[in-house]
Amino acid sequence: MNTRTLIAVLVCTATFQAPVAHAADDPGPTVACGTTPQDRATSRSETQARSQSWLDARVPYSQQACHQNEYGNYRTDCSGYVSMAWGLTHSHTTATLRQVASEIPRADLRPGDALTNSYHAALFVRWADGARSEPVVREQTGPDGAPPVERKWSAATANTYTPIRYHNVIEG
Repeated sequence: MNTRTLIAVLVCTATFQAPVAHAADDPGPTVACGTTPQDRATSRSETQARSQSWLDARVPYSQQACHQNEYGNYRTDCSGYVSMAWGLTHSHTTATLRQVASEIPRADLRPGDALTNSYHAALFVRWADGARSEPVVREQTGPDGAPPVERKWSAATANTYTPIRYHNVIEG
């Protein structure tokens, strides 16, 4: 892992301290900035359009801020970015994204899936190579104020992440 990637991963690890909503039937704590009454069914092309909107707007990274646009109001860190792209009710954390997604084989990654570990989350865009080892991802990373980016990850970096697929993704 190169120094720049390590710094980006570490920046996304800090715990966001925000109001936590609890409900009797809620699967766990949630973080502020939610905007939809239920998790959306979202197509793969829609995840790409939603994630592109933050690239175009150069939304600055912060674990303590929200960004609102036509897609809702979400926290501007890595997991908030994936939450926005998927159309979730609120900004999940890297730990709670798996409540709305399932692990998938790496070879089955498709646009709109995510790569996560306990510190960071990124949206999968496409493979950069024929061997399907170097993913191109979109991610909201630090330091504070930095805009989201689209970049190629090395195979070594990608192998430290688990591929997941949103439960309500619409194929096609």
